[in-house]
Amino acid sequence: MRFTEHTAAESSDPSRDTAIASLLDACFDGVHGGRTWFKQIPHERLLAWSGSDLMGHVAMEYRVVRVGEVIVPILGIVDLCVAPAARRQGIGSALLRGAEERARGQSFALAMADDPKLYQRAGYSLLHAPNVTFLAIDELRCHSVIRRDLSEIFMVKQLTFDAWPDGPIDLLGHMF
Repeated sequence: MRFTEHTAAESSDPSRDTAIASLLDACFDGVHGGRTWFKQIPHERLLAWSGSDLMGHVAMEYRVVRVGEVIVPILGIVDLCVAPAARRQGIGSALLRGAEERARGQSFALAMADDPKLYQRAGYSLLHAPNVTFLAIDELRCHSVIRRDLSEIFMVKQLTFDAWPDGPIDLLGHMF
């Protein structure tokens, strides 16, 4: 397995972008609509290749969120996925570790996970998050600010010595 890293600042590579879009559509039931991103273009990606076949993908967003009155630098884990034929081989875990290694001083890694098992094995915990505010984006348009209980999907992993603060969470942007 060969891993490559790409940033948003790099020039486009049509064959790589086609492979990313195809994998994302296959893994997320076509919600990406043939794009290499869902709500926003990520800052960085880590890709897993077997020969010329893209087997896995994780995107990373670097930003801050507000928890109560505390500003918290986070690494957002976005669109972690592995091709169905390549699952259960450790690719997802390797991509997640690789993303965390690129955290660049962020205090926590955050992910929204419908299935938390992989994240829990990697040290993430479900966070009781009954009061999360975020910008709602649908069909590439902002339409409202939403406050919602995300306790069933909000995963957090401590990357530094800081403890997760108490208080309502404002993602200061879209949910990833």
